[in-house]
Amino acid sequence: MNSSSRLIYALTFLLAAAGFLMPLWPLSVVGVVLAALSGRWIFAVIVGLMLDLAWGAPTGMYRYLFFPFTIVALVGFIVRYWGSRYFLDKNPQERI
Repeated sequence: MNSSSRLIYALTFLLAAAGFLMPLWPLSVVGVVLAALSGRWIFAVIVGLMLDLAWGAPTGMYRYLFFPFTIVALVGFIVRYWGSRYFLDKNPQERI
């Protein structure tokens, strides 16, 4: 594990934990999404599952989403996979 990975793990976990401790769930979502979009999707799913267990099942209109943070982590992974497949230049042009 290099220093950039440590920084990403620490920053995303800190954002997710701060969102849980300050009852500000959008901050937790930002932490999970950043972890998923940075390529650490397994870590994002684990943090999402921990947040889902900590927050409990949602109520009201979202009562059928039993694992909303985990779903957000998986959607972030799919967006990164799709984006890297279609938008990142795999074959850069040669310079003359």
